[in-house]
Amino acid sequence: LELVRQKLQLLHDEAFIDLVRAAVVAVIPTPERAQEMFKRVGDKEEGLTVWIRAAAADGRLNTDDPLFASALLQGMVKGQAFWPQIALGHPVLTPPERDRLAQTATDMFLAHFAAQ
Repeated sequence: LELVRQKLQLLHDEAFIDLVRAAVVAVIPTPERAQEMFKRVGDKEEGLTVWIRAAAADGRLNTDDPLFASALLQGMVKGQAFWPQIALGHPVLTPPERDRLAQTATDMFLAHFAAQ
């Protein structure tokens, strides 16, 4: 839950949002540049994958693919609190909306991946 909250804090930083908007506009016409940019961004998200890999090794999460599990959790978060703001100009989520998203995404993730 804390990792998701930290991610939401970054995704709601206005300077970060402005930077991403500018980067997306710059790379849209060039798919090769877009792939390079998204790979670099993906490399920065390794912390969650590392945590999932360690939790799986410790028997606390049930996954043989930490990258996939991480992508699912981040997809839930970014689908509500990143891409709508970047692509559609939606306002950032309010603190109660962020808390609801963090709690719900974490609960859904653990409902599937938590070891029984």
